Amino acid sequence: MGRIIKRYENRKLYDSEERRYVSLEELAKLVREGVEIQVIDKSSEADITAQTLTQVILEEGKRGRNPLSPETLHDVIRWGNSVLDDGIQQVKERLDHIVPQSIEKIFHPGKSEEISELKKRIESLEGLINRLAQTQQDNGDSDAKQG
Repeated sequence: MGRIIKRYENRKLYDSEERRYVSLEELAKLVREGVEIQVIDKSSEADITAQTLTQVILEEGKRGRNPLSPETLHDVIRWGNSVLDDGIQQVKERLDHIVPQSIEKIFHPGKSEEISELKKRIESLEGLINRLAQTQQDNGDSDAKQG
């Protein structure tokens, strides 16, 4: 995993690499830039990356920048991982076919930097969706064990 972020009991997040406290908004920026983060609870040493990224999404939604539509959120709650897994595969298949052709039409051939940035953002979104799916599955597994 990439950059280690430690979460203290007072809920502050500490970036071990930059040696400073960071906000959820700064974590969102790092993820959008393609940085893989791992959030560790300082007292228990538990990996709380999924919970923290979910919190990032909630905060983004409060600011009106939620990457997921209300319909998608309803579906995630209703059907859990299967919706996310199927959706990711469908999006990936369509993007693999459509995006290169569409980008070539929109951008001139010399704009490879913009194309690379777009690909990074798509991969970042896919990673976020995968982490959400894993969190949902982990929560379902722990609920099943307790039940």
